[in-house]
Amino acid sequence: MDIGLQELITRGRHIFAGAPRRLELFDLVNGRRNTADLAQMTKRHANSIRRDLTLMADAGLILPVTHEGEPVKKDGFPVFEKLPLARTLPLRHFQPVSPRPSSPRAAQVRTTARAGLRQTRVPLSIPSEEQLLSIARSGEDQIYEFKAQGADVRKITREICAMLNTEQGGIVFYGVDDDGSIEGTDISRQDMDQRLQNSVKTSISPAATIRIATIRVLGSDVIAVVVPPWNRRSVYQFDEKILIRKGTNVFGAKPEEVKQLHEGKPVV
Repeated sequence: MDIGLQELITRGRHIFAGAPRRLELFDLVNGRRNTADLAQMTKRHANSIRRDLTLMADAGLILPVTHEGEPVKKDGFPVFEKLPLARTLPLRHFQPVSPRPSSPRAAQVRTTARAGLRQTRVPLSIPSEEQLLSIARSGEDQIYEFKAQGADVRKITREICAMLNTEQGGIVFYGVDDDGSIEGTDISRQDMDQRLQNSVKTSISPAATIRIATIRVLGSDVIAVVVPPWNRRSVYQFDEKILIRKGTNVFGAKPEEVKQLHEGKPVV
C-alpha cells in the first residue's frame, strides 16, 4: 500500500527515535549494498544490521530489490533499497523536532538533562509477540540471547553476568532455539524465576536484579529474562570471574578491560 509523505515521515521518526545508528544505516541503503556490506561500513554485527533492516522494511521505509518478481541477493544476502519517496527526503526530516531553548539558562538545563539520560540507561522493554518473531528471524546479537528447552540454569546465569557488565544489558529468551525456532518453555515462569534468582544470588556478585516475564508466541510461552544496563559503578563477577559480552559470545575480561570497567567506561 502506498503511503503519503507525512505518514512516511511519522514512521521514520518513530523508527529512528533514539537510534542514530539505525538512521545512519538507512542513509547507507542504496539498492546495491547487502547486509555484509552494511555491517562492514558501520562496523556492526550482521545480525544487528539484519534486525534493523527488518524493522525499516516492516515500517515501509525500505523494500527488497527484486528482478522479475524474485528478491535480488548478493553473496546470499538480500539487497534493499529506499522507498522512492524516502529517497527524496533529507535525513533531517526523520529527526525529532525539538523546541529551541528560550534562554541560555534553558539550553544549559536541557544539555544537563540529556547528559543525565545518557548516563542512566533504561532497561530493555519486554517485546511483543510480533517483535519477538522479528528478533528470532534476525538471530542473536549483542543484546539478545536464545536458550533452548533444558538449558542449564548456570549457563543462563553466566550470560546474565556478562550482560550486566555491558552497556545496554540484554534479554535472554528461554524457549527459543539457536536458529531462532520458537519451541516454547518446558517449565513455568514461577519455576524459572525461583531457580534463576537463586542461581543469580549465589553465583553473581555484587547482588544483581533481573526481571522475568512470559511472552505468548505462536501459541507457546517464551520466558524473557531482562538484564538491566550496566550502571557504570559495579563490576559483576560470576564465580569470582569478570565476564563481558561481545556480539553473541561471553568472554573473560582482559586486565585492560577490567581496568576500564572500574573506571566506569563501557567495554562494548
